[in-house]
Order: sequence, then structure tokens, then C-alpha cells
Amino acid sequence: MHDSLPQQPAVASSIGSNLQSTQGLDLDSFETLHTPVRSWTTMSGTAVKFIEVHGLPIVDVVLRFRAGTSQDTDQSGLAALTFYMLEEGSQRHTATEHAEQLERLGAITEREIRLEHATLSLRSLADPTRLDAALELFIDLVANPALQPPALEKIKPQLLNLNTSRERQPGVKARNETFRHMFSGHPYGNRLGSTPQGIESVTVDDLRRFHQRAYAASNLEVVMVGDLSLSEAQAIAQRISQALPQGWTAAELPAVPAVTSATINIQQPGASSATVLALPMNVPASDPEFLPLILASEVFAGGYEARLMMELRHRRGLTYGIHSTIVPLSAGGLFAVEWEIAPQYVQASQALVETLLREFIDEGPSQAELQFACKRLAGDLLRAAAQNQSLAALLSEISHQRQPADHLNTYVERIRAITAEEVRSVMRRRLDPNQKVLVSVGPGVEQQPLPPTDQ
Repeated sequence: MHDSLPQQPAVASSIGSNLQSTQGLDLDSFETLHTPVRSWTTMSGTAVKFIEVHGLPIVDVVLRFRAGTSQDTDQSGLAALTFYMLEEGSQRHTATEHAEQLERLGAITEREIRLEHATLSLRSLADPTRLDAALELFIDLVANPALQPPALEKIKPQLLNLNTSRERQPGVKARNETFRHMFSGHPYGNRLGSTPQGIESVTVDDLRRFHQRAYAASNLEVVMVGDLSLSEAQAIAQRISQALPQGWTAAELPAVPAVTSATINIQQPGASSATVLALPMNVPASDPEFLPLILASEVFAGGYEARLMMELRHRRGLTYGIHSTIVPLSAGGLFAVEWEIAPQYVQASQALVETLLREFIDEGPSQAELQFACKRLAGDLLRAAAQNQSLAALLSEISHQRQPADHLNTYVERIRAITAEEVRSVMRRRLDPNQKVLVSVGPGVEQQPLPPTDQ
């Protein structure tokens, strides 16, 4: 799992396939390009998206299952253990044999598990012989994992140690505590995705039952980008879909509970304190009001020229960096600001950030700030679409978010059409500072007022 709040994707317009560099690009005159995204559903219920790109002899395949840690509420750790056991070999090959054969083929696999999904990706040369062999190994691991007791007994302490090491990091601990409070009683509340008791209780039979459900073809979204024809992509999707268990789809999660405002201070030794200010933000990524909130986040604390960076770093020298992020989850998300600060300034910096946030929600962005934010988002988009691998990851993310079919082709045009007044209006409706949750993790010291700005 990631050790940071997941960022909103650098949601792309359809640019891409032939773009090699953004150097010298005039974002003021940038026009949306058109890269067709083909979509279909296999007979087994797998949703597929494909972008045909022939610039490089490379194919990227991304499998995203609704098999994240929020799906294992009865045994907290079941989803994570099942996911990590996919690295421990299949019914045909040991883990070492799989790794060696993939290396000989020049293929690369990556894995990631989060609250809502488990993602596995393959990057392979497009040469038919190499691609066929790489797909065979990749599919075999996902569809036919060995799931043997010795491997489970090895993975359990590794997961426990991983969780312990994460909780020692002040920033991670602050984020985890934010989720515990904001999503109390909900599957999202355990951001680590497991508990010691849950991990201990999981058996090999539990893993096999969970795998048969969560890694089913109907619980999967496939994205392919690269040097393939449509017919070749369709054949690969059908091959993956047929190899997997059949007939199960994850249930929708319940809506998140109402949030009670809180200030949580956790004492932990260290040279600085990690701080989070979070607000509930129950706006799905497919909602028309999501893009104005993305722009608001970008203006407020999205980059080097953002309001909070200018105030806390440039004017006051209080922190190396401060950033905001939007986490759109299917059952309800959040807007969060994170920063590190000298321990004696935790409370004063929290008060300053909250004041600035209230002013920003009340006043909205200036037109100049909005234009600069649009340029930054367009730049992020271009960088994401300039490489097939990042484009595949982006397409997988927006597919998971249930974005409309023309999302990639219209993104830049739509963000440019958003006005400052629209951003202000959406923020006032969707972000309520009275529901704030403040979390800090660091040494307990006597609090001081912020130093004057001229120091």
C-alpha cells in the first residue's frame, strides 16, 4: 500500500500517443488532441479499455480488481494477505521460477493494493512470442496462485512488520489517524488495511475463498495501452477473463458516517511534527462538481506558487512544503492539507491554515490563480500521457472512477471553462470547515506563537 494520501490523478485529455516531451510547449495555445479510447465488456463481465499506440514496441496491461482492503471487514488483513500471496508462486511455477522467466523475457510486473482496489500491471515487449510468454506467466500468477501454508506463515510476520514500520513514520501515522476518525465504523477507517488479530486469524482456506470471489473476471477492469491492434487487444482481454474465477462482483460499500470535528495530538519523538487538516468531501470523481474542487485544491496548496506555499514557506519560512490533496472514494472522500512543522508551532500553524482555508472558501480564487492552476494541471496531464505506462495507469484510475467515455478528450477544455465564481460556489457547498479534523504527530513541547514574517 502507499504511505501517502492517494493523489487525485493527473487526469488527462487525450493526448498522447506521439508526444515525447513537454519542453517548449505553450500551454496557453494547447489544443486537445484526440486519442481514441476503445471500450468493451467481455462475455465474463470484465470491463476493458484500450488505447492503440504504435510509437514503441511496448505493451502495458493493467488489471484493477475491486479487491482492496475495504472488502475484508470480517477479517482485517484478508485482502492484503491474498494480494501479497500472489507473489509467492502459482500452481505451476515457484515464485523464483516466475521471476526468472519474466526477467529473461524483459517483462516487468508491478503491484499495488489500496482501500478500494488491488492493481497488477505487466509491461512487455510487443513481439508476439515474448508477449505471449509474459502474459502466460502474468495470468498464471493472478488466476492460479499457489496459496500454500508455508508461504502464508512467511507473509504474516512480514505484513505485521510492514505495518509497524509505517506507523513509526509521523506523516503516515497522522494520515492513518485522520482516516480512523473521519471514517470511524466504516471499512475506510483502517487505512493500513489490516490488524494483528485479523492477520493472525486468516487461514489458507480463507485466502482461497477470497481469491475465488475478489479476483473474479466480473470484478475486474482491464486497461491496455501499446503496440497492439484492436483484435489483438480483444483476444488478450478474453484470454485474461476466461482464465479467472467467474461470477462474483464486489458489493457497493455503505455511505460514510457523518464526521465529528476533532483535534487529535499524538506524541511521538522526532525533530518535527506531521500535521493534517482534513474535511469530508462526499463528491464522487464522476460528479460535475469534482473538477472545480480539483482546481480549488491546486490553487490552495497544489504547487510551488499555491497560496499555502507562499504563506507558510516563502513569507514565513515555517516548512519546506505544504500540499493539499483530494481523495475521491466511492462511498465518500476527503479534502486534506498536509505539512511538517517545528513542534512548537503546531497549534499556531493549524490556526493559520484553518484561517486561510476559511478565507479561501469564502472568497474563492482570483482569475490569475485559476489560470495558473489550469496550466499546472495541463502540464501534469501532458507528462502523464507522454509515456504509455503512465497513460495506462491514468486510464485505469479514471475507469475506476466511473468517468464518462469522453473524459480523456474533453478534460482540458472543461477545466478551462470553469470560472472563479463556480469554484467558490462549489467550495461553499461542498467544504465545511466546521467539520474539520486536525491531527498532529510529533514531540510534545510547549506551544509558541508564529514568528513575525520579517524574520
